[in-house]
Order: sequence, then C-alpha cells, then structure tokens
Amino acid sequence: MRKILIPTDFSENAKKVQDYALNFMGDSPVHFTLLHSKKPCANSEKCKGNCNIALQQKLDEEYKMLKSRLHPNQSVSKVFINHNLIDAVRMYINNSSTDLIFIGGKGKTSDTNRQFGKNTLDIVKKVRCPIMVVFKNSAIKIPHKVAFPLDNSNQVQEKYLSTVKKLAFWKNIELSILEVPNKMLSGLFLKNLNKQAFFKAFSGLNFKIEQPHINNNKVCYNCIHADLIMFMAKNLNISNQIFHQIDTQTTDRQTPLLVLHA
Repeated sequence: MRKILIPTDFSENAKKVQDYALNFMGDSPVHFTLLHSKKPCANSEKCKGNCNIALQQKLDEEYKMLKSRLHPNQSVSKVFINHNLIDAVRMYINNSSTDLIFIGGKGKTSDTNRQFGKNTLDIVKKVRCPIMVVFKNSAIKIPHKVAFPLDNSNQVQEKYLSTVKKLAFWKNIELSILEVPNKMLSGLFLKNLNKQAFFKAFSGLNFKIEQPHINNNKVCYNCIHADLIMFMAKNLNISNQIFHQIDTQTTDRQTPLLVLHA
C-alpha cells in the first residue's frame, strides 16, 4: 500500500490538493495522512490551548470529508503537530515510510503575486521525499503528457525513476525527456549514462529524448502543454530555473510539478 502525506492549512488551495491527490491515485491501495502543523503560541498562558482545540476540530472535519470519498481499499489518518511546517513534515517523514507528498503551491497567507509560498519552496528543496506540487489553477486530470527537463549535469539513478514506475498509469504516459544543453565537461559522459538509465527503466514506454527550444532562457518553454513536469531536485540548474520561471509567470492553467528526491 502506498503512503501519501497531504499537509493542509484548511484553505481552498489545500482542498484542491486533496481533489488532485484522490484523482491521481485513483482506486490504487493507498493510505493518506492529513497533516496540520501550527507554530506553538507565543503566549500559551493567554491562549490556554483554545487555538489548538479549534484547529484540531477543523482537521477532524477535513479528515471525515476525505474519508467519505475513499475507495474500499484506501484509508486515511490525521496528524496534528505543534511546530512550523517544514520541521513538522520532516519529523513525520523521519518517523514513517512515506512514498509521496502532495502539497499546494502556496497557502492562504502567501503573496498573491507569487505561485510559490515560502513553506512550499522550503519543503520541495529540503525534504528528501518525492513531492507533487499542485497549484490553484492546475487541471485535475490523470497526466498523459509528461515533460522531464534534464541538463545531464547529474546522473539519473533508478531510485529517482522508481517513483514514476509505482504509478498505476505510468505505462500510458507520453514522456518527453528534454535535454537542456550544458557546458560541463562531464555532460557527454553523463548523457550516455542517463540515456541507458531511461531505456532500462522505461522499456516499452512511449518516450522520446529531444532537444528543447529554449525561449528567453525559459527552460520549460516546451513544457507549457505538458500535463505534468517532472525533474530531479538535485539537478539544481534545472530545478532553480523551473522554480523561478513558474513563480514569476502568469498562466491560465499551471502545470503540476513532480519533484523527485532519492
């Protein structure tokens, strides 16, 4: 059974993430965990735990709603942690086996002019677990066209690709591996190794390796029509460009991101 973590701040964005996660996992055997974290109150004497009680009630309501929507072979639990979000997620990950985290691009308190909130960026960069980032205007659909930008400055190991191969629908995707040029001397050597890794991992899959058209230094210019953008977090040149590009652009339908960690 796959184990999925979904942090929530009870916002509309958080509900969108849950909708996406349910559709994404389909009727696969899954255990979902709803996690809410709250920084400890600065004045606990004045609060007397009342804010915790109110938030736990909200978590209970969201838990019951999610539970009512599950398939018979799926389950859900809830976790309330008094800590900041990134530390709460780390604590949970370190004490449990989690296959995938679903998180919103930003929470209800984030800058409306940005696609990413600080908490989301901290988690996708610093938590070593595969992470799906869903935006407020992401389309809820099973991904068919998947873009994988890569600059061959890092070796693609099987453990990164195993996240994709665990998806029930992975054999039905169209995978485009976009080889972004780099000036590193090791690029050609790693390019050959990476090609071998993809052919070994995805034999029988409809995938292609191509050179993308880079427009105004936007590495994901070719990703605009993809249903999902997938990339390795440790491929820093690519990941930093994608984060910056998406954070500052406006689009009617923001493509979800699958950030691969080993």
